[in-house]
Amino acid sequence: MNYDLITLVSKLRQVENLEQLKEVKELAESFLRREKNFALLTLMAVGEELGEEEITEPLEKLHRHLRGLQEDLKNDEKK
Repeated sequence: MNYDLITLVSKLRQVENLEQLKEVKELAESFLRREKNFALLTLMAVGEELGEEEITEPLEKLHRHLRGLQEDLKNDEKK
């Protein structure tokens, strides 16, 4: 497991006031930015190595799936 994620969870468990919660939120946002950047760099490297089709097709499929989930959530909220 990622050391940064373990640290984040540990700090979250120790939150006792709003100021500490704000610090944990900032840490979480930083962690997510780093992970997103790493994921994007990985996709770019795979795209260069295997070709864009290897990346674009699965991403389009994932995008359609996520849109479907989003629509399902909206429909559930309306009920």
